[in-house]
Amino acid sequence: MAATTTDTALERRWPSTALRWIAGADQRATVDEEQLAHDLSLMLRSGLRLMDALHTLRERDARHTPAWLLTTLKALEQGRSFSAALTASACVGPAFLACVRASEATGDLGDSLNRFAVNAARLRVLRARLVSACVYPALLVAVASLVVLFLLVYVVPRFATVLEGTVRDMPWVSRLLIDVGVALSAVQGPLIGALLLGLLGAGVMLWRLARSGQLVERTIDTAARLPWMRDYLRAFGLAQIARSAAMLVRSGLPALKALELCRALLPGIDRPRLDAALAAARTGAPLARSLHESRLFDALAYRVLKVSEQSGQLDAALDRVADMVDSQLERALERLGRLIEPMLMLVIGTVVGGIVVMMYLPIFQLAASVR
Repeated sequence: MAATTTDTALERRWPSTALRWIAGADQRATVDEEQLAHDLSLMLRSGLRLMDALHTLRERDARHTPAWLLTTLKALEQGRSFSAALTASACVGPAFLACVRASEATGDLGDSLNRFAVNAARLRVLRARLVSACVYPALLVAVASLVVLFLLVYVVPRFATVLEGTVRDMPWVSRLLIDVGVALSAVQGPLIGALLLGLLGAGVMLWRLARSGQLVERTIDTAARLPWMRDYLRAFGLAQIARSAAMLVRSGLPALKALELCRALLPGIDRPRLDAALAAARTGAPLARSLHESRLFDALAYRVLKVSEQSGQLDAALDRVADMVDSQLERALERLGRLIEPMLMLVIGTVVGGIVVMMYLPIFQLAASVR
């Protein structure tokens, strides 16, 4: 009965925390799950008991002992299981809890936590590459926008002062540019104030998101709204669900339960597909065929999973699928980086160069009239 209650609580908590686990931290978490799993695994596999390992973590930072660690130790001293103690402290995500709870039945907590740490490290590297692919173009566009604003507010009005009365028939594009620059220069005080306030607000928001562990999550959510990034994020979600489900299956969870726990790691468009596949599998359909017919995995992944159903090595097959999707995503991100950087440079150069050329057109016209 207690186990059923814990399962229900975990499933109820999962939807609101899974995306934060993708981003690397739960909003309420005060612990680095990857580092915690690595440290505990190292000590447990070295022969230490769980209580001794947790007390070692406490002694390592005695002056600033985290609240979650005190809560966990207190719960363990009261005779509760490690998974129940972690649930009470609300310091880790559902995947970590599922891994711990499965290992409590098999007695291999150290090995399970080591698998979790290895899995988290791989996902962290892939997540960093995806975030870099999202952030770098945004930074280029932001810097280019500031340069264009500086030219319009500061440089163009001074050119207008120099050219005033010297050129009669100014090209219309130059006249339009000068009119825009003069209009912006007339309100440069409020404009600069609004810009500074905006930058300050953005900085405070980024700082708060970073402190709460939601910065990467928000970056990924924002990128998911861009049409050209959706396929990359879909592949990222498939890689995560395959690798995370493999880790949970290897820790002792049934395959359907492991995939169900990893549901929220998928983008919204793929979650109904997973639900349909799991529903079909529960009625007796082969899992590999159900995942393929729901258009969640392609033909190659289907063949790999189909063979695993016959050999009983679903965890290894899911790892292979994750490796395949990882490599495809890495190559796609590399191609995207090679393509988007010159394109952005070309657009930025065209805009900035166009402004400079439009400023100099009246001067060229003046020089031609003197001749």
